[in-house]
Amino acid sequence: MSTSEQTNPFSFGNVRNMGWKKPTKRNPGGACLARMTSKGQLTVPKRVREFMDLQAGDAVIISMMGPKVTIERCPRHGELERPVPREDLKGLTEAQIQRKLDAEFAEEWKRKHG
Repeated sequence: MSTSEQTNPFSFGNVRNMGWKKPTKRNPGGACLARMTSKGQLTVPKRVREFMDLQAGDAVIISMMGPKVTIERCPRHGELERPVPREDLKGLTEAQIQRKLDAEFAEEWKRKHG
């Protein structure tokens, strides 16, 4: 076994489905290879950037769950819709809304958990 095979188990020869199909939004398929620089930086492969719709300056969330790490793009400004306020909460102050919602939550919790 060569040195590169010992240090890099993800060589192009043994990553399943790498580059076999053209990636689509619904099924990006396969795996991508990225190498870390001496400063700990990674370049996100083009097909991953396109699939995630990543652009320069976008923020990402990196989550660690056991042995797996996931990357998600943070929503851009204006992408999230603000919820429509309930009719019964219109015209109330923030403190009044919070008290009302807390009381509703307490009632719901008592109903579910006795």
